[in-house]
Amino acid sequence: MNSTINTTFAKLSETLLSPTHYQRSLIRPILSTIVLCLVVYQLIKYFTSDLPPFGSGLKRLPGPISTVPYLGRIHDVDRMHAWDSMKKFSDQYDGLFSCTLGGETHIWVAREDIAQDLLCKNAAISSARGDLGAYPGVTQDRKYLPLLGYTKHLIRQKKFAHAMVTRNVDRKYYGHISLEAKRFLHEILMRPEDFFDLIPLFCARVSARLAYGDAQSAPEHVRNAGTFISQLGPSGPITNLVPLLRFLPELLVPDIRTVRLRQEAEERLWRRCFTEAENTMKEGQHETYTNASLRTKAGGNGENLLFEDKDEAMYAVGMLCTVSIFTIGGPAVLFVLAMVLHPEWQRKIREEIDIVVSEEMVDLKHSPQLPTLRAAILEAIRWRTTVPLGVPRLLEKNYTFDGYHFPKDAVVHVLDIALSRDPERYLNPSEYNPGRWLDEKSPNYKTPLTEYPRLKGHHIFGRGRRMCPGQDLAEAELFVLCGNLLKFFDLRPKLDRKGNPIWPDPDRWGTDVIGGPLPFECNIEIRDEGKRICVERAYFGTFGDKIQSM
Repeated sequence: MNSTINTTFAKLSETLLSPTHYQRSLIRPILSTIVLCLVVYQLIKYFTSDLPPFGSGLKRLPGPISTVPYLGRIHDVDRMHAWDSMKKFSDQYDGLFSCTLGGETHIWVAREDIAQDLLCKNAAISSARGDLGAYPGVTQDRKYLPLLGYTKHLIRQKKFAHAMVTRNVDRKYYGHISLEAKRFLHEILMRPEDFFDLIPLFCARVSARLAYGDAQSAPEHVRNAGTFISQLGPSGPITNLVPLLRFLPELLVPDIRTVRLRQEAEERLWRRCFTEAENTMKEGQHETYTNASLRTKAGGNGENLLFEDKDEAMYAVGMLCTVSIFTIGGPAVLFVLAMVLHPEWQRKIREEIDIVVSEEMVDLKHSPQLPTLRAAILEAIRWRTTVPLGVPRLLEKNYTFDGYHFPKDAVVHVLDIALSRDPERYLNPSEYNPGRWLDEKSPNYKTPLTEYPRLKGHHIFGRGRRMCPGQDLAEAELFVLCGNLLKFFDLRPKLDRKGNPIWPDPDRWGTDVIGGPLPFECNIEIRDEGKRICVERAYFGTFGDKIQSM
């Protein structure tokens, strides 16, 4: 019997290894069958993944019908401004719809009741992140806090971030914001046409001081942050749009190499800054994120936070430095745009500042007395949200709301552009009107005006367990930066040859998921000679000759 079996297997092996049969009579049908089975499996999965459980009585989410299997509606979504397409679908389907993009089920929410219930009341199933095509495995890694899944790395780093934010608020950011505001005002005085680049540089200098103790590395952080953000959305690497492409070699998908090279350069930058901050800490110097991260103890709490090793501490510090550059710089540029387009509000804010603040600079201590300034900043990000698509979550279990089935593993987006332009939430939402936050008759009014309006708690920062920990820093930087711009400078449109104003177009918007207006021209001029003297005195009195070495 055994000899018969061996003979049979020998003949079969000879047949399989025969080039003629290998190519013509066996392998081709087998490969064709395998490919067909994979296609059928993907199609079945595609058509059934978002179906409610049989007999549940739940409804399938509404949404545009996918016209291309697996790819879904990928062909009629503008990669450069995907939020415009999603806003149209949101209006069509009353603030809730589902669609397939690149083989994944995406659910888009523009209803406050669903957002609160899912992300706050049911945070346990909606606080994870989905992997990005350009950054496979990022959710289980430990490098990028905002992109981490709900893992032990996220819990540690989030606790550390909140501890640093609380400490910074209590200690008034060690004066770093006011210090760098003096340098920023002087640079604007010298090079007003470069405001678009000087604003994120100001934010990076504050972040670098908080993270590493000095501002020398700020330009490098600006470049890294700008490239990083450009790789996170549909306008970035093609692998974000078609995740399956990430399995192909770099030679076939050049975007994979671009992402890898940026990460390698970022690692070198973060490691160098972290090591220098660790080695140069001086007695009496303000404590940095770096030094705080090195004083961690396993199993501790408060200041005794847990990090796996020094590398994880380095990543936590580097990400805190990086993430606060364009998330604050974008709204600041947007504020400049709003002031140029709405000189009547510029005058109202300046009148308030001139009454409250004398010869000194606008500082955080003036905040309770400057509600119009705070309202104008808040209204800018309401008027043109800088995070129009929101930040996606991964649904880890099935969820039900209003009779609809939200399937497990779907990617959920709270569509901030739709929330910001909801006429039931904001009267005349297309209008820039800071008065909506100051008028007692407005539904958006809150009291007392010594505290409200304020940025903290606005839906642009998310909600639930994944709410942005940097709200206080954003609020502080924007208040000081925007307040001092208006105190010392007039912001006006450029004039054509006939003296007519050339108004910038607020719809000329960047393509990144965290962004702001595209570069625009305007005139930024010192208000008078007295203001010029104040700016120069503040700058040279603080930096003097040392500025060249910083």
